[in-house]
Amino acid sequence: KEILGYHDLILPDGGANRSYQPLWLRTWRYVQVDIVCGDEPLVIHDIYGNLSIYPFEQNGSFTSDNPVHDQIWEVGWRTARLCAGETYMDCPYYEQMMYVGDTRLEALTTYAISSDDRLPRKAIKLFELSRLPEGFTQARYPGRDQQLIPPFALWWIGMVYDYALWRGERAFIGEMLPGVRAVLDGFLAYMGDGNLVQSPPTGWNFYDWVADWPSGVPPSGYEGYSGLLNWHLVYTFGLAAQLEEWAGESWPAQRWRDWRDTVSAACKASFWDEGNGLFADDLAHAHFSEHSQCLALLSGALAGEQYARTAQNLLSNTSLTRTTIYFTHYLFETYRLLERPEAFFSRMGLWFDLPAQGLKTTPEQPEPSRSDCHGWGAHPMYHYFASLLGIR
Repeated sequence: KEILGYHDLILPDGGANRSYQPLWLRTWRYVQVDIVCGDEPLVIHDIYGNLSIYPFEQNGSFTSDNPVHDQIWEVGWRTARLCAGETYMDCPYYEQMMYVGDTRLEALTTYAISSDDRLPRKAIKLFELSRLPEGFTQARYPGRDQQLIPPFALWWIGMVYDYALWRGERAFIGEMLPGVRAVLDGFLAYMGDGNLVQSPPTGWNFYDWVADWPSGVPPSGYEGYSGLLNWHLVYTFGLAAQLEEWAGESWPAQRWRDWRDTVSAACKASFWDEGNGLFADDLAHAHFSEHSQCLALLSGALAGEQYARTAQNLLSNTSLTRTTIYFTHYLFETYRLLERPEAFFSRMGLWFDLPAQGLKTTPEQPEPSRSDCHGWGAHPMYHYFASLLGIR
């Protein structure tokens, strides 16, 4: 059978004891060697690979009397190490680039299992250095080509918040606060008359590889007012306010709390659908997703009956657009908030099925998957600690 993928064409010169190696790492599952000889035989003395991974050490580990959890741990551990080198990488086979959305999940996994925080610090700093004039961090960096995914700039603020929780270091966090403010002010530049932020017209407003979302962009994500984006902004205002408080910056903290209250009130007025007991993805209330419910609940802006109905319908409404591997991290965060471990185990089925599919690492998305080794898919390792055991 033919194996499709990267390949090298080697033309031996007829000399003895020659050696060849590629100029950069290659990630592979199988290697196919096709040999065509001319007038002389070719003698191959050896073919071998050198393991090239980031040297994480497991300072914390998770075991269970259910062997499937140990299998998933090994799959995640292999993925986490393969998707890290000089920086984090989304995947070691294709792009080999560090994206904010991917990196936040990879960094959380690092915090949970290792005391080595060099890569998280480097990632946070590099994305800060990638900032564009409108205030947004670039989606991937370092990189030759400039790319903007506006929601990823908000996830970068999440990375700063995570580092504050897991590692402290007030001075380093303080260095990032001007960038945090710049990102949020960049979004406020798109504020409309109804206290909702319009989807930025420049860049790629990606949220998840949902099959029905063009290029992973949710309804109203290309133009207009997206429920996901606005709830994401409310959620991030809350994180920024806490960062400012921890740094002793009371005035900016109050500013972000005020904006959190303003935009959350607009979200409740514009996206709440009383009949369904859910928040819509769009102003027309034509689309509903797990994503919007998760962000609304995680924002901390809901209370009373609205909170209870949103939570219950997230758990029970089977018609909602479902999260895929990446955004399921935020679904798991929501299940932890709601104290529903049985829901967590139910949605872990996607990971439990990986060994039977022959996968040794986590894929980018359900089939048709492109990358079979994608760092963001290792986030169950974090949730074993942070959600099941409650170590945060």
